[in-house]
Amino acid sequence: MSTMNKHRWVAGIVFLAAAIAWLAVGMGWLNFQISAFTLIMTVILAIVLLTSLVDLSIVGSVFSVAFLAMLYAGPLGITKLVPWTILGIALLVTIGLSIIFHPHRSWYHWDWRSNRNFSDDWDDDYIDKSDQSTTVIEATMGDTVRYVESDDFKRATIHASMSGVKAYFDKAVITGESATIHIDDYMSGIKLFVPSDWQIINNIDPAMGTVQVFDNHSPHEGPRVYLTGKVNLGGLEVYYL
Repeated sequence: MSTMNKHRWVAGIVFLAAAIAWLAVGMGWLNFQISAFTLIMTVILAIVLLTSLVDLSIVGSVFSVAFLAMLYAGPLGITKLVPWTILGIALLVTIGLSIIFHPHRSWYHWDWRSNRNFSDDWDDDYIDKSDQSTTVIEATMGDTVRYVESDDFKRATIHASMSGVKAYFDKAVITGESATIHIDDYMSGIKLFVPSDWQIINNIDPAMGTVQVFDNHSPHEGPRVYLTGKVNLGGLEVYYL
């Protein structure tokens, strides 16, 4: 089953469950009331949780559970923990699980040369001047700006969770016929700035997210650049320079 079909199944199951829950509330089968806002947020967070579990995303899974816990803090009797204790616990759980299952990621060590997490700021830019053909950009609960400079660009992977990312590719040279930019977007806003001759081919599966390519109406006769991955409750915007 493809990723897109899995996400459709997840969304369908969540909406069916929401219909059953609404019926249960209306019939008085539950001993507490659920507002329309709470029901809508529950549906959204449940979709994020299940798609994150399908995609094996630690950040999406842990924080969607945390937000669900805050949403139902009253019935659960944990109002004293809302919001900072729950968010702090979720952050520590995310870091711990990431260290265990993704030891190659720098979750606990600050290194300006490697992946940047938690403390990125729009005014703290990082220029990747390496000659490597592959670039990885990561941002978690923060903002980052990256300038990618490569003489043989082939692939970029952007992981963003509850963050803002601006990535400039105007000095990235594609020597072959095509390249790929893979997106993992969870409740984040990502903006890509690309050369005017790149042919952008959008193959991204948005799950309650948006993907927009702002064409500058220039002829795009250069190499093909494939956008792949997913956008969950976030937005991806592509601008030509």
